[in-house]
Amino acid sequence: MGKLTQRWLLPILYLTDNWISRAGLALVLTATVLWIFLTGASAASGYLGILQFVALPAAFFAGLLLIPAGMSRQRRKQAPGHALHLPEKIELNDPKVRRFLVFVAAATMTNLVIGGALTYETVQYMESNNFCGTACHVMGPEHLAFGAGSHAQVKCVDCHIGEGAGNAIRAKLNGTRQLLLIVSGGYSRPIPSPPHELKPAAETCENCHSRNHDYGERLWRRTSFDDNGGKLETALMLKLGGAEGKGIHGAHMGQGLRIEYQAADQKRERILAVQWSRGGKAEAYTAPDYAAGKVKAVLSRAMDCLDCHNRPAHEFVSPEREVDRLMAAGELPQTLPLFRKAALAALKADYPGASADAGISSKLLSYYQRKQPGIYWSRQAELKKAGAVLSALYQRNVFPAMNIAWGSYPQHTGHTDSPGCFRCHGEELKSTSTPGKTITQDCEACHKVLGVEERNLKAIQELGG
Repeated sequence: MGKLTQRWLLPILYLTDNWISRAGLALVLTATVLWIFLTGASAASGYLGILQFVALPAAFFAGLLLIPAGMSRQRRKQAPGHALHLPEKIELNDPKVRRFLVFVAAATMTNLVIGGALTYETVQYMESNNFCGTACHVMGPEHLAFGAGSHAQVKCVDCHIGEGAGNAIRAKLNGTRQLLLIVSGGYSRPIPSPPHELKPAAETCENCHSRNHDYGERLWRRTSFDDNGGKLETALMLKLGGAEGKGIHGAHMGQGLRIEYQAADQKRERILAVQWSRGGKAEAYTAPDYAAGKVKAVLSRAMDCLDCHNRPAHEFVSPEREVDRLMAAGELPQTLPLFRKAALAALKADYPGASADAGISSKLLSYYQRKQPGIYWSRQAELKKAGAVLSALYQRNVFPAMNIAWGSYPQHTGHTDSPGCFRCHGEELKSTSTPGKTITQDCEACHKVLGVEERNLKAIQELGG
């Protein structure tokens, strides 16, 4: 080996004259080489992303820490006369010292560049939807629902973390706790969405949706079907409003208005008491058993957008509504007698393990074989195609391993698939100041009914629907 090579290898020997430092150097070099090879690779897989943006940076920085730790340990153990022991006095006139300092400076700059790039990419990756949804397998159902929702282009961190360093630090600490739960298997099944951990709508929803905007009236319609494939139309004019206290939004989120409530459960399916105040006026409504102390509230919260729009980005649908939608869109047959009934029976059956794919098609075919043998033999291809669509629908909404079934995540918007509005606008909550008074139940307060499950609904025909 040449003298020049020996001169520049000497600093490496100084730095790695022990097994701890050598292990650190090996980690640094391995992480650097792998990072270079993976740069530009797709991180579509959650596990590849964890390797590239979490495991490699961790190995790199761990290696950097091991090198000086090993040197310190070795220095305390070695005899002063050891050949590779660092000198007690630094003489800049000594060529060996100068080469050592040049090497350390160059290595430090290189490590700063590589470490900075790794840190930046790690932070970027940990704020990506891919990391939130695929790096953790228990979030698979939520990620699947998110990808099919209306907020699929919004970053998870925009709603779940919020802005500022404090929120980011709290989120990472909470993520560490969640990681420990996943490793230990102690996580909840299904994953809850506790309201006390939700970011206020003012920090999330209202970054895009202004409470001061007047949304006016909007047409809402739904097409459903009877057992024989007859089309039924429902149409409403929703009075959304917003500005100056008008409409649904104005009545709940208007300027100067504050509404608080107490709930009997974390899902907020039963509201026990409501208090509102504005401009010096106030009123309270309570359930009799809550007022009598027979039931206790587990949640007290100031109302905001997320108390009605509780699944804005992770929607799990109801089988009835989704079968109707797919039939209206032509993805499921409309003309097969008893199809809707057979489809819902197949969707709501229990399928152990991963057998739902074949089980739903088999159950649908079996139904027609027993009830409509003529259709079974003449339209078997159509039934098999419908079975595949129903299987896909089932697998987007039901996850036995996570105890997610139809209805596990109810939506509180409206009042067709869950109590929704009637949690407050019902007979149970009574005014504490005016005997017998309840929160309004007037249908016209929120919408103008054009027709409910009517055939050939005139209003829809006039609108060209």
